[in-house]
This record gives sequence, C-alpha cells and structure tokens, in this order.
Amino acid sequence: MYKKTISLLLVIIFAMGLSACGRGNEKVSQENGDNTVQDQKVITVSVPASNRQLEIAASKFQKEHPEYRIDIQTYPSSDYETYVKNLNTQIMSGKGADIISVAGLPFENYIDRNILADIGDLMAKDSSFDMSKYYTNIFDALKSNGSLYVLPTSFTFNVLMANQEILDKEAIEIDDSKWTWNDFKLASEKVTQKDGAGAGNRAALPGVSSMDMLNLFTGGSYSNYIDADNKKASFTSEGFIDLLNTVKAFGDETLVNSNVQTDMVSVLEAAGRGSIVFYPCNIDDYFMYWFMKSALNDHLSLYNIPSAGNSGSRTFTTNSLYAINKNSKYTEITWEFLKVLLSDEIQSQALQEEGAQGKPGASGGIALGGFPINRTAQQQKAQLAIDISKDMKMNIRLKLDGPGEISLSPAAMTQADIDYIDKFISELNTYANADPNIDKIIRDEAKAFFNGDKSAEVTAELIQRRVNTYLGE
Repeated sequence: MYKKTISLLLVIIFAMGLSACGRGNEKVSQENGDNTVQDQKVITVSVPASNRQLEIAASKFQKEHPEYRIDIQTYPSSDYETYVKNLNTQIMSGKGADIISVAGLPFENYIDRNILADIGDLMAKDSSFDMSKYYTNIFDALKSNGSLYVLPTSFTFNVLMANQEILDKEAIEIDDSKWTWNDFKLASEKVTQKDGAGAGNRAALPGVSSMDMLNLFTGGSYSNYIDADNKKASFTSEGFIDLLNTVKAFGDETLVNSNVQTDMVSVLEAAGRGSIVFYPCNIDDYFMYWFMKSALNDHLSLYNIPSAGNSGSRTFTTNSLYAINKNSKYTEITWEFLKVLLSDEIQSQALQEEGAQGKPGASGGIALGGFPINRTAQQQKAQLAIDISKDMKMNIRLKLDGPGEISLSPAAMTQADIDYIDKFISELNTYANADPNIDKIIRDEAKAFFNGDKSAEVTAELIQRRVNTYLGE
C-alpha cells in the first residue's frame, strides 16, 4: 500500500507493501522474569506487513488478556502469486491464520465456501459495540447477502480532480450526481486547446495510453459491472460501452497532453499552471486534499467519477481489510482483538510517526494511510490538517519516489474543506475490489478495440462471456 510521511518540509514517500501468510494455532510457555505463563494461547494474524497500529493493538490486547499472545505473521517473499496460492490452499483446507488480511484477495470466494466468520453477527451480539462510532456506509457496502464477513480499519475514495477556474471560464457546469461518460467527453473537448501541431497546450488529461487510461478511471476495479452475490457480469451495459468509447476518443482526438506525465508531482504541477484540467485520483487523507488545493491555488474541485454501469455508484477501496477464519478455535476472542483495532486509541495511532508498513518516517513526521473507519479518530485527523495548514509558514515540498519534486505555497484548510470531503465520504456505497483475473480478461479483449480492430459492442460481449465463465468456476 502507499505510505506518505510529512516531515518539517512535508516530504511525501510512497511505498508498496507485500502480503502475508499465516500458520495455525499453537500453545506456548513464555518466560517473563521469574514468572512463566503456562499454556498461553496464540492468536495468529496474517498481514502483508506489520505496522505500528497493529503492533500497538497487539500490545494493548495482550496486557488486557495475558492468557493470549498475538502472533503477527508477515510474508517474506516478493512472489505475490505464490503467496495467494499458498494462502488459498491453507484456507480451503481448513487451516490458515485466525485473522487474515484479505485486501486484494478474492475474499468473495472464501465467503461462498463458508470459510469466513460472520463479523456482522459478532457485532450484533456484542452489547458493548457501538456501531454509531463508525462509518456504517462503508460496512454496508462490504456486506455479502446482508452479512458482513470483512472488516476495514481505514479506506480511501476515488474522485475526479478538476481545475475549477478553467471550468468557470469555459462556462462548464457539472452535475456529477448524474453525469455520463459522454458528458465528460463533451466537457473535455471544450477545455482542450490545440496548437497548430495538434499536440495541445491545454488538454483534459495528462499523456496516457488508452489501456492505462481505462485503468485510471476504474482503479483496476470493475465492481460496478459485477453482481458478486449472483455471480453475473454486466459488461454489455450502455455504461461500460460508453466508457470504452470515451477512453478511445481521448487518444483519437488528442484530448490528452502528451507532455505531462502521470506521476502525482507532474499532475499537480501541470494542473496548477492550467496545462491539464482533470485527473482521476484516490483521496486517502485530508492532507492529500490540502496538497491538491495548494497546487491549484484554491481552484480545486472534486467530482464523482462519471456513471459507469451503475448510476449513483460512489467507490472506495482499502488496504486494511480483515477477516476471521471460521475454523479458528478463538472466534470470539479474535473479535475482541479486532475491536481493539477499531478503538479510538488505536485508530488514532495512524497519526503517529510510523506508517502503515511499520517503517519509521522522518523525524517528527506524521504517517498517513487512509481515512480511519472510526469517526472520533477521523475528527482528530481533520483538526490536525487544519492546525498544520494554519501554522505552515513555508512552502510545502512534495516529493515522490523518483526525480519529481514540487514546491507549493500552502493554502489554508478550513472546516468548510473538511465538510466538503466528509460529504463525499458519507455517500460512499461501492467497494472497488480489484480482481487481477478480470483485469487480465479486459486487457486482453480491449487491446483489439483500442487498435481499431473490433467495435466496443463486440469487445463488451467477449468480455461479458469470459467474465461470466470465470465467475461461474
């Protein structure tokens, strides 16, 4: 997952984590000075990589429940496919860790095979659990046939960043509650200014291939076109066909600026000087919004992604998603540990120096890794963004992995900004789970369409057949 760390100069570092595999339960004898805790029960937690939040939660839980020990297990190899294969083998055979990180995994298959415990049922039976403390719309979106089997501790959401100053100058009004891909294409044509060579000194989007653009707009997820409960696809829908035609039109009609790369530093720099107008992005923190607002000189607007197959869909994703192995001997006590992860104290740890990968940030830094699912922790994070923006007396220096770097004059974050973002959060209703197998099918079939060898309708039909076959396996 991505990690960002703000230091005195607010340097942002993105890092990619791997995944983890787990072992079964065991009992141990642990010596502590002159005392020995006999037959201490071990709860195993399989995660992509350990992190500060998880480790503090484990420490807190063990103090409250000394008869248990939390064993955080990580996957040491970079061979992700091998990890998934081994984890699937363990889980399907009735083994595996007690708690499993299922972000990026085909957890719907585990649900179908009755492998995961019903966390929603554990919540309902627990009189001490206050559902109102959390973003229940996120929980609801992750339910399968009315039951909740996976538990997010944080989330991010997908939007379209826009330079509102340019939209206003071109008299473009956007109603993102119902706009379509064709509406977006028409707006893009209006804001694009082409020079004599046709390359364009202002375009709707940065330079990107059609296939990569399709991935940008979907985030690699096609949840809007799949009924997971009934295992049916809807890629022949008007929304998906419009999406294919829109993406192809951007390349054919030079609505992209080939001089602008798609790393975030280049995007923000180009958007700030008006070379591009739109960019689909993932908002994972109030600070990310602050950087964008600063780059666009207070002319930032966020719009929902145009409708694609499911009008009104507001998508989010998460890199922190847990499930309880139904074969665990400690189902109820594992729920107690997950409650610690959801607590005000632990959720607030996301603000501390170490980030989601468990690696230290810059001295005095603040790690950012998504919006907390806990409302109290979220409010703390919002206030921190306001306070830091008010106290910032120097330029923000934004740097990613690679050579890119930009210096930004900091804009002020206000409660109005927080309310603006929170409105987006309150409307999130669709989990954008990325299935690499479906993504491969779409890439395989869309190639001929983008090359001009097949129509969008034929391409959609081929994708529909292959995905339905895959879902039925």
